[in-house]
Amino acid sequence: MKRITFLLLCCFIACFVTACGGGEQEETSVQETMTIAAMPSIDKVPIIVGMEQGYFEDHGLTVTLENFQSPTDRNAALQAGEVDGVMSDMVADVLYLAAGMDMKMTSLIQTDFAIIASTNSGITSLDDITGNHTNGIALNCLMEYIADEAGEAQKVMVPDVMTRIEQVLSGDLDLAVVPEPYGAMAEARGAVRIGSSNDLGIYAAVMLFPEEYIENHGEAVSAFYRGYADAVEYLQNNGIDDVLDAVIEVGEFSEDAANALKATEFVPLEVPEESQFTDIIAWMDQHPEFDGPYDYLQFEDITDFSFLEEIS
Repeated sequence: MKRITFLLLCCFIACFVTACGGGEQEETSVQETMTIAAMPSIDKVPIIVGMEQGYFEDHGLTVTLENFQSPTDRNAALQAGEVDGVMSDMVADVLYLAAGMDMKMTSLIQTDFAIIASTNSGITSLDDITGNHTNGIALNCLMEYIADEAGEAQKVMVPDVMTRIEQVLSGDLDLAVVPEPYGAMAEARGAVRIGSSNDLGIYAAVMLFPEEYIENHGEAVSAFYRGYADAVEYLQNNGIDDVLDAVIEVGEFSEDAANALKATEFVPLEVPEESQFTDIIAWMDQHPEFDGPYDYLQFEDITDFSFLEEIS
């Protein structure tokens, strides 16, 4: 009888250990998926590194990156429900909100926009820009705000980044606003770099998620930020060399971007400033094409920084 009791106890312990082991495996297995829309800029590099190194999966998330060459295409994908989150900016967020899309800013993203000039323009600094110059940008987004802050040039809509660069190099445009690493690439090919959004103190590129997605998939958003933080730590400790090929391929960067990517120092994400949002609202209210005013938007109502607070 004692032998039977002992065997039953052993079986119970074995089943308990197996059950616990299975539960632990379930916690670390991939539970959610997320699709992120990104533009051709450096902000998506840590996402690619996180995907390649398995950092997101370590936190229970599979991330897919969708690359877009223009804000118009990216915004269409968001409206169609084809992506879960977007690497975007405050101007676009205001337009999303005005269109009835309840989007939340969850952090800044690491994006710098270069202001480049044609050698034919005679422009060597921001002070040289006049109303007679032409500035190629994508309209209705942060680049338009940067262009206005940079000077009084006439804005010309050129959605594709590489087309903007080619037109500056050929002299068809006097200026252009382009995201990094494309500014460094253009400079290497002969364009004149006269400033950047960081030089102007503009930090308004942000990560956005629909409020409904945050409510229903908060753990996925948390996993995204944890995986992103792990990727930034990897880049700070190891550099980009070992993952550069994957970054170029997955990010659809040109091979010419390699040197610029190697020179980039990646940093942890931060919380955007309310004053920056207020300035952009005031700028949009002055432009009739935006159909403002937008002063009814309250910063605290359209932001959620709790995911950054979890990893700080």
